[in-house]
Amino acid sequence: MSSGPRFFLTEDGRRTGPHSLAVLKQKAELGVIKPDSAHAPEAEPDAWEPIRDSSVLHEELFPARPSFTLAHRAVETVNTPGEPRHAPSVDEMLRANLARQQAAEGELLKPMPPRSNRRRNDYLILAAMINGLVVVNLIIGRPWYDPFLIGFFVMGNVSLAWVLFGVMDRY
Repeated sequence: MSSGPRFFLTEDGRRTGPHSLAVLKQKAELGVIKPDSAHAPEAEPDAWEPIRDSSVLHEELFPARPSFTLAHRAVETVNTPGEPRHAPSVDEMLRANLARQQAAEGELLKPMPPRSNRRRNDYLILAAMINGLVVVNLIIGRPWYDPFLIGFFVMGNVSLAWVLFGVMDRY
């Protein structure tokens, strides 16, 4: 049993308690009780008053929130009407960019030479394999199978060329 003061509360029209100060703090944080909620000390159960009227209890349960203020905002004007400013020309901007690029030349990545390309050799090998299968099956001679072989020949060559030269990157 705690030795601190305990209080009765009215919550939703019902008398609850006695509650310790720690329980009252939790109820205040959760918004169950407000400064207008009535309370009575355990020693005087008939002395009901709003929490805001008891300055010590009100300060304990509902401490003043710190107020934050922003510092004064200082604005610096760069283009003042009385001060003549020189607007850079395009040539001056390009020269300045070129000077910066030359100053950082050692830090920049060098462009890589293009990689060797084996796509043409791979295309020829795969096309020879596809077309060899078609020719062998045409020589065997199954008349009902020939239209499918010609379709496979055309689609195989077109799709192989598209994949190797249109879709894939250099490798």
